[in-house]
Amino acid sequence: MNEFPRPLHAQLLTAPDLAAKKAMPASAQVRTRDLKTWNFDKELQSLQEVYDASGSPITVNFRTLVPLGSGVDRATHLFHSYPAKLLLNIPLFFINCTKYSSPNDVVYDPFSGSGTVLVEALLAGRRAMGADANPLARLIAKAKTTHITSDLIAAALDKVLSEVDTTRQAPFTTTIKKDMWFSEGIALSLGALLHSIRNNTSGAVRTFLEVCFSSCVKRVSVSDPRLSVPVRLKGKALEKHVLGSPDLIEHFTKVVGANCARLNKMPEGCTTDFYTDARQRHQDGELKADLIITSPPYAGAQKYIRASSLSIGWLGMAPANQLRELEKRNIGREHFYKSDYSSESASVVSSAAGVLAEIKAVNSLRAHIANTYLREMDDAAEGIVSRLRQSGHLVLVVGDNMICGHNFATSQFVKDIFLRKGLTATLELVDDIRSRGLMTKRNKTAGTIEREHVIVFQKR
Repeated sequence: MNEFPRPLHAQLLTAPDLAAKKAMPASAQVRTRDLKTWNFDKELQSLQEVYDASGSPITVNFRTLVPLGSGVDRATHLFHSYPAKLLLNIPLFFINCTKYSSPNDVVYDPFSGSGTVLVEALLAGRRAMGADANPLARLIAKAKTTHITSDLIAAALDKVLSEVDTTRQAPFTTTIKKDMWFSEGIALSLGALLHSIRNNTSGAVRTFLEVCFSSCVKRVSVSDPRLSVPVRLKGKALEKHVLGSPDLIEHFTKVVGANCARLNKMPEGCTTDFYTDARQRHQDGELKADLIITSPPYAGAQKYIRASSLSIGWLGMAPANQLRELEKRNIGREHFYKSDYSSESASVVSSAAGVLAEIKAVNSLRAHIANTYLREMDDAAEGIVSRLRQSGHLVLVVGDNMICGHNFATSQFVKDIFLRKGLTATLELVDDIRSRGLMTKRNKTAGTIEREHVIVFQKR
């Protein structure tokens, strides 16, 4: 049996706030306190008056509208990296506007990703529901929104580390090529640590520790840390990365400590309900949302499953160990067989027919990706609207993008979809993207997303 140092037990019990406080810049701490006195309703009223008078989208800067800097270590938002995270300023603003929600109301995000909207809902005293087709996203969001006491985490950490033994390995799935991304020693350490987590914990504590484990996976791999999707380092960059790679157990212990401190910022007793697909319709007996805030995936703009593939491989989350099977469940996917688009069906959005024909003339695959996206978003809209109570509001955050040199007005097309479902648009804002971690211009057939439309609907 291999014994490892356990320096965080006392720290977790006696100073759970210290790590989070140190990780947050002084300016960010001040801005967080200032939020308590920020008049969200007054700002909304000003925007609403301008929009009602002009009827045109209003340009805003949510980083100025809500005084929080990019990357602020607020509550559990920095638990785990995730591609294309929604700027937390946006849900923070709308959730705290009394026109849209009140304490104990239900806030739902049907494309919840790693849980940005859900965390802000709970911090504002609302109840939270989420949905996402990516099982890693659901795991992260569940850990970020489930309160656990520090003593339970500390005891679990001690037990897990004391039982780590490299002769006992968690089963590794064939989703990824293990030896391509991890040295033999790192792979053994990862397998032993995951085995100990799964054999010595359960429930919310196990979820929390698996998320901390997942947070370490890419860091100890030979994947380029600058990119959201796994790309193997080469040459001197690889040598430098291997030399600077942290000890897994030491890094894991630090991640647990930092995330424990963050979790202490969440309300006691908080939990979140989850669904596996935005397209699921509301069933009798299920809660309905008072407010929905969501940022749908883009059409082929971000490979969510590929970005998560190293963790998905270790945690065994892909059906039949095939990433392609998991990817099929996600809206906005890129991989299709040629037989899938040999005879393209008509678009469900009539306003998109012209640009789809232009794209098809250049690249039939890209046309199919975009058309499939609109069909599946139409289906998702049915599920989303069914979960919104009468008079409730939907805040939709969506941007346009370029496909094969043609502007694909995603925001207008998705807006048209929700209008056809019976919702009424009551406000539209436009914000420039400065940092969403989006995979921007990859090749000649995909383009940069530069602006986001924030559209507010009401169910009347």
